[in-house]
Amino acid sequence: MKNHFSLYLMIPFLLVASLAFADPWPQFRGLNGSGVSLEKQALPTEIAPDKNVLWSRALPPGVSSPVIFGQRMYLTAEREKNQLVTMAINTADGEIVWEQLAPIHQLEKTDKKPKGRLATPSAATDGERVVVFFGSSGLLCYDTAGKLLWHRKLGPFEDRRGATSSPIIADGKVILVQDHETGSFLAAFDLQTGKTAWHADRMLFNRSYNTPVIWRQGEQQFVVVAGSGLLTAYELQTGKPSFFVQGTSCVANPTPVIGANDTLFVASANPGPKREFQPDFNELVSARDKDKDGQLKADELPTGLFQSLFPSMDANQDGTLSTSEYDRVQELMGTCTNGMMAIKPGGQGIDRTESNLLWHEKKSIPRTSSPVYYGGQLYLINDGGLLACRDGQTGRQLNAVRGPAKGKYFGSAVLGDGKIYCANDRGEVTVIAATPELKVLSFAQFEEPIYPSPAISNGRLYLRTESRLFCFGDEK
Repeated sequence: MKNHFSLYLMIPFLLVASLAFADPWPQFRGLNGSGVSLEKQALPTEIAPDKNVLWSRALPPGVSSPVIFGQRMYLTAEREKNQLVTMAINTADGEIVWEQLAPIHQLEKTDKKPKGRLATPSAATDGERVVVFFGSSGLLCYDTAGKLLWHRKLGPFEDRRGATSSPIIADGKVILVQDHETGSFLAAFDLQTGKTAWHADRMLFNRSYNTPVIWRQGEQQFVVVAGSGLLTAYELQTGKPSFFVQGTSCVANPTPVIGANDTLFVASANPGPKREFQPDFNELVSARDKDKDGQLKADELPTGLFQSLFPSMDANQDGTLSTSEYDRVQELMGTCTNGMMAIKPGGQGIDRTESNLLWHEKKSIPRTSSPVYYGGQLYLINDGGLLACRDGQTGRQLNAVRGPAKGKYFGSAVLGDGKIYCANDRGEVTVIAATPELKVLSFAQFEEPIYPSPAISNGRLYLRTESRLFCFGDEK
């Protein structure tokens, strides 16, 4: 009896210890935005409001997805009267550990739906610091006890969708992209201080809503961003544009993923072949002509892709950009295409479209939901519940089936324990076997919209609906 009692006393300790050593899910869609958990623990085949629920709790609206490190989950939310908050939640029981209110310097003007739109970007953490972003407030960094360490005012932006791209942490920096109707940029901030490490102008890019990923190529690391017309790679250390590949849509929503042999996969699809909100040449000269000579020179452009393209676009090499030369820049950027690309690492030159593009397919491409790469295959979920599986090496579509959940997929699928979890705006959740057969394992209705992406850690699946947060585990 004594031994049984001692074991009973140890159960809470063992639970806490197991959570402390769980694989982190430290940003939007987990490690490097892959959407894949490499843990070996079993995950439930069926999840529903009354099936395999370990705990659930009420939560204010928000579109941000759960981020997890050890025993802590981090979320943002929008309380009444546009109060924007960051929450730390105990993953063991769902209790709120701390909550901090973000200062608002100017409220974003966005669409009213979905609820909690002002809290769309997901947090990022390295286990010691937690970074969140609101278009109405900017970047905020807390320690894991909820103490504010620094705050950078950014936004609001000219975009009816608001700020949606999530920050990531890499190499001691916070990386943030904001592509909007005007003022697009990619920037890195020192994680310790919040000071700007580098800033890359993206004036050639219009609104897109994906999150950057880090692409390692040997000793080099690049920040990769899918934008309107181009996928661009920037040096992580300096922010210098290194190269681009043509072939993305005019609005690029899904986040890229990396597969075998460091191949990068990029999906993008959006109605309309043209980019918007581009200044004409006279407007650009008026805004950038520092010496007022009526011409445009390289040093009059902000640091970014446009400046890097200047030498190749200056056809007569006179050191200035003419109207016809600027038109060629717009022609380059205007090659917007719906589809999915596979891009190999390496290569030379700034335009690597021909040298590095392995394949480009245009069928069954999701508009918003990011792909999942697993076991050599790519898994995609499109609006209307169209499930597709492609061979990662060739791009060939291996299968496509219409699933039982036919809503719109604003969140992205995640994968763990050989299962794919998908949720849509109708509150429908489908669990699919991660094989080319795309066998539907279960289907459930949560009775309210689901916009965030699920998260996986320590054999548990976390799902945020419009008003609740669920923790699921295999009860067997």
